[in-house]
Amino acid sequence: MLSLMTIRLLLVMVAVVAVAATAAPLGAADDPKREVPKFPALDGAGWKKQDNGLQVWDVKEGTGDAAKAGAMVTIHYTGWLTNGKEFDSSHRRGEAATFPLGSLIKGWQLGIPGMKTGGVRRLMIPSDLGYGDRGAGADIPGKSTLVFEIELIRAWTLPPVDAKEWVEIKGGNGMKMWEVVEGKGDVCKPGATVKIHYTGWLLDGTIFDSSHKRGEAATFPLGNLIKGWQVGVPGMKPGGVRRLLIPHELAYGEFGRPPAIPAKATLLFEMELVGIER
Repeated sequence: MLSLMTIRLLLVMVAVVAVAATAAPLGAADDPKREVPKFPALDGAGWKKQDNGLQVWDVKEGTGDAAKAGAMVTIHYTGWLTNGKEFDSSHRRGEAATFPLGSLIKGWQLGIPGMKTGGVRRLMIPSDLGYGDRGAGADIPGKSTLVFEIELIRAWTLPPVDAKEWVEIKGGNGMKMWEVVEGKGDVCKPGATVKIHYTGWLLDGTIFDSSHKRGEAATFPLGNLIKGWQVGVPGMKPGGVRRLLIPHELAYGEFGRPPAIPAKATLLFEMELVGIER
C-alpha cells in the first residue's frame, strides 16, 4: 500500500526536475519594486520582422547561455493589445512567472529562445501565433495582434547526460550524481524531512514536474520518496544544488507512472536544498 505522503509526492512529481542550467540560486527572491514597462512604439526602428510574421525587438542582450526551445523559463512580462491596452503584467503582481515554453502560445515558443539571462525582448505576435480567431476571454479579442515586453530571469533545460561531471554513486545501482553547488551548514541525513526546489526531466527533454512552476518549494520526508531521492539527497547542505540521474529501478520501475512517466524511464533531476526541516 502507498502511504498518503507517497501518493502526494507521485502527484507533485509530475515534473520532479533536473533544474537550473546555471549555478545561480534557484529560489532567489523577486524584486517587488519593479516598474511596469511602457507600451513600446509600434513603428519603432528596433523591430525586426521574421518570415513567420513574428516581430522581435531586442532591447537588452543579457549574459550567459541562450535559452533553448522547450526550456523552462522564469520571466517578467507585460502584454498589450496594439491600441495600448494592457491585458496582463507580472510586474503588477510583484512576482515573476515560471513555466515550460512548450505550454505557451506559439509566438512565445518562437520568440523567447535565444534570449540570455537579464535580457529584455519585445515581441509583436500576429494572431495566428497568439490566440487566433477566438481570442482569450474578455481581454483579448479574436484575431488580436499582441505586444509583449519580456525580461528573462532564468532559463534551464535538460543537463547533458554525457557530461564529465557525472559521478556514479557507490552502491547506487548505476545512479549518477552531479554536484553543481555544494551549499553550507548541516549535512542532510537519510530519512530527514527536507524543503526542496526541483525540476525533473525524461531523457527526451520533457519536463514532467517542477516546483518552480508552482512557485513554492516542496517539503516531504525522504523516507516516503522514490529510492533515487532517498539515496541521492543525503549529503547535501542548504543552498546546495545537485543533479541526479536515476535508473528506473530506483524510480518508478517497470510500469512507470502514466501518463507523465513511461515504463522503465530513467529520470534526471536537479534540486536545490532550501532547508532541512528535521
